[in-house]
Amino acid sequence: MDWERFSFQWSLRGNFFPDLVQIEAYREAALNLVLPPDWSRQLDELNRIRAVHGTTALEGNPLSEAAVEEQLRRDAASLALPEDESMEQRQVRNAGLAQDWVRERFRPGSSPLQVSDILAMHRLLTEGSDDRDNIPGRLRTHGVVAGTRGLGGVHRGAPHEDLPRLTDRFVEFVASREVGAQHPVVRALLAHFFLVTIHPFGDGNGRVSRLVEAGILFQGVYNVHGFYGLSNYFYRHRDDYISLLQKSRRSQPFDLSEFVAFGIGGFRLELKGINNFIKTRMNRVMYRNALVRALNKRVGPRRRALNQREYGLLEYLTRTTEPTDPFADEPSRRIRFTDLLSDPYVQQVYRKVTERTFRREVIRLFEQGFIKLVGEPGEWTVELDFRAIEKY
Repeated sequence: MDWERFSFQWSLRGNFFPDLVQIEAYREAALNLVLPPDWSRQLDELNRIRAVHGTTALEGNPLSEAAVEEQLRRDAASLALPEDESMEQRQVRNAGLAQDWVRERFRPGSSPLQVSDILAMHRLLTEGSDDRDNIPGRLRTHGVVAGTRGLGGVHRGAPHEDLPRLTDRFVEFVASREVGAQHPVVRALLAHFFLVTIHPFGDGNGRVSRLVEAGILFQGVYNVHGFYGLSNYFYRHRDDYISLLQKSRRSQPFDLSEFVAFGIGGFRLELKGINNFIKTRMNRVMYRNALVRALNKRVGPRRRALNQREYGLLEYLTRTTEPTDPFADEPSRRIRFTDLLSDPYVQQVYRKVTERTFRREVIRLFEQGFIKLVGEPGEWTVELDFRAIEKY
């Protein structure tokens, strides 16, 4: 990195249009849906947990996503801090507080990013947790090196004496007409790249840069049904993220084509995940409604489309096949038929009839289109068939 030649000049090659079109389609699809309050809260909480875990884990924080969730829930309930709270726990708490602050500061229609905002984010993120060679909310006064040779090489941040000037120029750059003309996702990624490249702080540079990125997206109404950014995606593709950042610094002016393409693709997948979450929840609500209609639908003098036992089995399957990842492409988790046969619920409900009766009813549910039986007989996996919504 040649800091004597540094300028906020960049280039992009390639066609980002298809991914940006998909981003807009996913965004509009999600924004046009009116969600029940509990769905919105769950979606917001899930995204918050993923974002905080992603951005802290990228910096080496070992806390699992489950531990991050527990920490954030404790913080939201204003529970007393444990006396032996670790630095890693404080980092998670700080990331949550900083996210809340950015969410208020960068509401749609708010004023452009300022240097004071960047300093405030850094103070919130690092206060009480990152004190080594770092003063929360203050530009560093020493040289700094980041990165590893194994992932694209080592990066030396800007000379500390140039930081006041460069941070001023950075916010001017983000607010410039040239950057403002870019799609908001591109604009957020440009801001991310240049701030983390300048590396203005002793510690927390990556976390601040990703938070600035998320703030720009939130201000542009690109955080659909919650506040989040690309931190989770960057964490799940950590090596690519780090190596592409470093690769983008090798030429001046900076060729940001691969990094921006990587980020755009990641954001498209994040929005797709939001839509999958909503689709999954809606499928299950409408499927349950179809079960009620089928239970009440007479198909003969003594026969309904579903008997009470079949209805109970399908309700149970609806609960137990809930995806472990609510953002997964698949709207239902499969369960092996042999596991279902030995399931305590099935054993209890079908205790007064034979196994043959159970098998016959499962086949009937398949033939009626309530479930799918995937694979060969004896090795079936069972999953819900949401096409039943249309039939009943």
